[in-house]
Amino acid sequence: MSCLLRRRQQTADQRGPLRRVRSLRAVLPERRHQAGGGRGVTFRVVIAGVGGQGVLVAARVLGSAARYADFDARVGQLHGMAQRGGSVEGTVVIGRGSTAFIGPGDADVVLGLEPLETQRALPRMSDRTEVLMNERPVALATLTQRGVEYPELGTILQRVRGVTERVHTLDARSIAERAGSPRTLNVVMLGLLAGLDFLPFVENALARAVDAQSPERLVDINRRAYQLGRESAAGTRGVAGS
Repeated sequence: MSCLLRRRQQTADQRGPLRRVRSLRAVLPERRHQAGGGRGVTFRVVIAGVGGQGVLVAARVLGSAARYADFDARVGQLHGMAQRGGSVEGTVVIGRGSTAFIGPGDADVVLGLEPLETQRALPRMSDRTEVLMNERPVALATLTQRGVEYPELGTILQRVRGVTERVHTLDARSIAERAGSPRTLNVVMLGLLAGLDFLPFVENALARAVDAQSPERLVDINRRAYQLGRESAAGTRGVAGS
């Protein structure tokens, strides 16, 4: 069981039966963590980035990983433009449910491949959301066209931490370059997600899905990117605790 789910269970176990029910109702919105996939959870992930970063590929890989682990999963795209530089946001809902829609405050995890796009996902965050953010910005086409200056990273982090203190940042672009290609940034971020142990299934299902979704010529480089992302979990900056 992931540390995110264990943390919620431990909080409940410290109370008597009646107080436990009240605590769970207060901590978890009713649409969260219903029975699903035979594992008794519903887990919601938003993946935010820009065209060219592999947002939707990452969403498909995560959905495949859930199915390998015998969970139901739905993958969707909330909005965005596929062209390079346009906003793209994918969603993955693991467990019981009929759609991939993630409503206000419902995200368990936001995987931000780009800082400003992470900020755009604020409406789906709550104080329980774990935010994993690549801190290397991309020059967004929408800002360039309007002549708008990109916000300071510190300003973006302040806004995100205004909703949740559970923020984990790293320079995923540099790690992807070490793996052999900056285009593996999405795989680095999936590795970070696995390394932080927030998913409701075992990590090797995600590693298997990365392999399965990689073109043959990219299997080795994606494996390196995934492993480097996973190893970076211990060194992410700005992690807020318990």
